[in-house]
Amino acid sequence: MGKAIEVVLLEDVTDLGRLGEVCRVRAGYARNFLFPKKLAVAMTPGTRRLIEKKQAEGAVRLAREKEEAEVLLRKLEDLTVECAVKVGAEGRLYGSVSPADVLAQLAAAGHALTKKQLAMYEPFKALGDHEVTLHLHPEVRGTLMVRVVAEAAEKAAATS
Repeated sequence: MGKAIEVVLLEDVTDLGRLGEVCRVRAGYARNFLFPKKLAVAMTPGTRRLIEKKQAEGAVRLAREKEEAEVLLRKLEDLTVECAVKVGAEGRLYGSVSPADVLAQLAAAGHALTKKQLAMYEPFKALGDHEVTLHLHPEVRGTLMVRVVAEAAEKAAATS
């Protein structure tokens, strides 16, 4: 039987493990598949220390990111984003309010978010208040109020 060795995965490997995990595999599998494709490196005392150092740095970074996400969430939960859209005579929208529209309004207010952080799966097609779920961090989630209103020029033309 072949000798088993410990390796550190550099990428996710199906049926073996995820990035950064330490796995025990056969020497031939590591030598002929994992090492040439740069999917893993051999576990040595030096790589073990490096992994421990990276994990410690990662934990500190994750805690800092969580704290920043909580601060941002407190600001965003107090905020109501207003999106003006063209409306017909019967109050029907011409088009809809997409996630890109909401992100643009947030950017104008000084809050830069990514599309992944804004869990808005369908565009808004009606006037009024809507809730959008925010995923700012794996452990930090909240809601954002989006108000869809008619454009002022369209309101003035409709009332005349």
